[in-house]
Amino acid sequence: MTMPLQGALVADDSRIFRVVTAELLREHGLEVFEAADGREAVEVLLAKRPELAIIDALMPLVSGFEVIAKLREVAPEYRPVIFIVTAVFKSRRWEAEARQQYQVEEYLEKPIEPETLVAAIGRHFPEFLGLKPTP
Repeated sequence: MTMPLQGALVADDSRIFRVVTAELLREHGLEVFEAADGREAVEVLLAKRPELAIIDALMPLVSGFEVIAKLREVAPEYRPVIFIVTAVFKSRRWEAEARQQYQVEEYLEKPIEPETLVAAIGRHFPEFLGLKPTP
């Protein structure tokens, strides 16, 4: 059973993607943590333990896939819902591999419309769809 959604990590080396996505999530009442590279993403995940992690597949220092592998290695009991986002690895083969090898819950190709992201989050946290954006 999934924990109630209270916090999320947005890990992406694209500052624009991080800022826009983090703002969308904050508008829906979430506490949002940001990371600009994979190493920082691992540190934030282990320290803050958000219920949702939105991770870019290709980041400096440590890739999104390596973030997931490291997380599973050092904290196997911690199982956030993980979305991989990518502007590079766009094919069903990459998606199938990410779902099978890394057990990601969603695989989203950039650019990602806000409605698409909200719907994806709602598939895993139905209560998220009931939250109204705060002014």
